[in-house]
Amino acid sequence: MSHKHNITIIEENFNPPVWARNCHVQSLLATIKFRRPLLLKQSKALLNTNKEMILDAGDGVQLQSFYSKHPQSKKSLAILIHGWEGSHESLYLLSAANRLYKEGHSVLRLNLRDHGTSHHLNEEIFHSNRLQEVINAVKTAQQLIAPKETVLIGFSLGGNFATRIANWATTNGIALKQTIAICPAINPIDILHKLETGLSFYHNYFIRKWKRSLRKKQFHFPESYNFDNVYPMKSMRQMTEYLLQLFGDYPTPDDYFNGYALSGDYLKNLDTPVTILMSKDDPVIGYQDTFSLAQTNNLKIHASQYGGHCGFIKNSRLQSWVDDFIVKTLNH
Repeated sequence: MSHKHNITIIEENFNPPVWARNCHVQSLLATIKFRRPLLLKQSKALLNTNKEMILDAGDGVQLQSFYSKHPQSKKSLAILIHGWEGSHESLYLLSAANRLYKEGHSVLRLNLRDHGTSHHLNEEIFHSNRLQEVINAVKTAQQLIAPKETVLIGFSLGGNFATRIANWATTNGIALKQTIAICPAINPIDILHKLETGLSFYHNYFIRKWKRSLRKKQFHFPESYNFDNVYPMKSMRQMTEYLLQLFGDYPTPDDYFNGYALSGDYLKNLDTPVTILMSKDDPVIGYQDTFSLAQTNNLKIHASQYGGHCGFIKNSRLQSWVDDFIVKTLNH
């Protein structure tokens, strides 16, 4: 264990093969397209029981989710949240969902607003401070499914949402047995800086997916949106600044980014167990940001030397060590 700024880090021993140790290789392998056919085949049981559930998220907002009820359902309901511009079909999410289903959990894969195939459901556009609607959707899912216990698992921005939901769960009448956040966004301002100054691959990847999402929004709500002057933009910061004018709630981009930061005192009153897994070589989320979190008895932070951003691929069959970590944490 290592200590810094009173934060205790539990060191994880994830040892990928030498060819897969590079952080960019790890990040890429998690989402690489040729992983999909095998994963779909392995996930047959999960996908055969899959039903779309549109969840009431309050104020007329609806969020899309996909529910796979386990025939025995002896274990808790696992609610999974993808990363930014990911979806219920993202490979890292499908892999974890499949593993949890095989372990006996019923699984709900929740899409944030304007993710997956949900752009038509709500007129207003997604942004990362729309927390209450996700809290409401989790609460609605709990009421509809009525599980004995619920666990919440999120990746990247989904890990940030999961941690914030856990922080406000009790206040909102949500019972969570455990929350697990994989490489969660901690300081969004730092993330933008890392994307701008790091390998341009990540910056361009997110911009491409973001523009694709805006095109879908414009298609469904042509009277409300015309993003024609956004599409030529090549900078995420420029796009953010332009789109923030639409939301109107944030005087500066920093106000917006700080709105969903987990750092500082945000988690100081956390009253439900949260486990965060970071990788020290994450090219998108700064591992050092971990030391800006409030230390509480309910927060456990694990760190691995390798893993990239939500990668953690452990062998040539592209199996995920994160799935092992999630199961181990839930059974602990």
